[in-house]
Amino acid sequence: MKRFAALVLAGAVLAGCAAGYAAGGTAGDPLISLRYLTGTWLPGLRTQAEERVETTSDRAYQTALAALNDCRTAAGGQPEGGAAASSGLTDRRVKRGDMIRLPTGSGLLLLAGSAQVIYAGGAVVDVTDGLTVGSSSALTPRHRYLAAENTAASVSITSDTAVICLEGACTITPSGEVDYNALAGALRDMGMFKGSDLGYGSGYDLERAPTRIEGLIMFLRLLGEEQAAQAYTGDCPFVDVPDWCRAYTAYAYAQGYTKGVGKDAAGRMIFGPQNTITAGEYVTFLLRTLGYRDSGADPDFAWNTSLAKGRETGVLTELEYQRLTERPFLRAQVAYLSYFALTAPRKDGGILLDSLDSRGSIDRAAVEAIMAGVEVQRLM
Repeated sequence: MKRFAALVLAGAVLAGCAAGYAAGGTAGDPLISLRYLTGTWLPGLRTQAEERVETTSDRAYQTALAALNDCRTAAGGQPEGGAAASSGLTDRRVKRGDMIRLPTGSGLLLLAGSAQVIYAGGAVVDVTDGLTVGSSSALTPRHRYLAAENTAASVSITSDTAVICLEGACTITPSGEVDYNALAGALRDMGMFKGSDLGYGSGYDLERAPTRIEGLIMFLRLLGEEQAAQAYTGDCPFVDVPDWCRAYTAYAYAQGYTKGVGKDAAGRMIFGPQNTITAGEYVTFLLRTLGYRDSGADPDFAWNTSLAKGRETGVLTELEYQRLTERPFLRAQVAYLSYFALTAPRKDGGILLDSLDSRGSIDRAAVEAIMAGVEVQRLM
């Protein structure tokens, strides 16, 4: 639609430009040479046309935007392009199965995750590409979608978590699927999940795979040893870690928590901070947190059997075990496992919260108050 409109407008502009621009000859030679036509006249005409199209399009956009802002202001809303709209505060986290209803004139921007649009009649427009999209189509991240006239569309979230921005009178019907967003929020309130530097979705970044350094830091937080790691000043044996996480890896190595991933071509030790961490590797961290050993003379498990050991010890439920072996492992699952690890049984008795409390690493009353407000049930 957008491309068609632009072509029509360009055609009209070209017709208007042509009369005033075709003056390539002289009094002695009134004919326009082919070289002048292709090298000067047509490029110049195209430039004029593009400038006029841009000016006309921008004028139309600004007129529509002003009208929209008048309506929003009258209704007590925040104008488009205002401080709130540009600050990233209008994004919203949703979860698998949530359904967003888009009546005529309403729109959606998918920032992260995956979703599918469904409608019976009318049209849904990918405003970014200027094309209509068919019902049951997957949405493209970072593209704006608009429900056209006489259209009632629904957008179904198809990933465990997603981040969206809504425009207009949209409504959301929540599903009964696991709310990983709520678990990440609870861990944040406890000071255990601080997110990334992503500018939207509260910075949780739940839609991407976790890295080894992220897994290690969560492990240290669950042990109650993050402050000790941050204060550590010993040498770091790994040559591939950036300055911001050097103390973490140096401390973890000194404590015997990690040996890295091997050596580089020069024989130097490397940690692989940006390597993806698997579900099995993260569950290995959790089992160590709960007092189980995967090294020494009489280990409790081997690193490559951590998921099975987690199921055997009750750290993982049967359905959690299945999901971790069958689906992608993302930061959403890191939040899920970390949250429920707090009440998981330790090898020597009690739960992880008991250990953190005895070490003075948490304010137990505050943590339990936060957990009391979480309604997410485990996958059983």
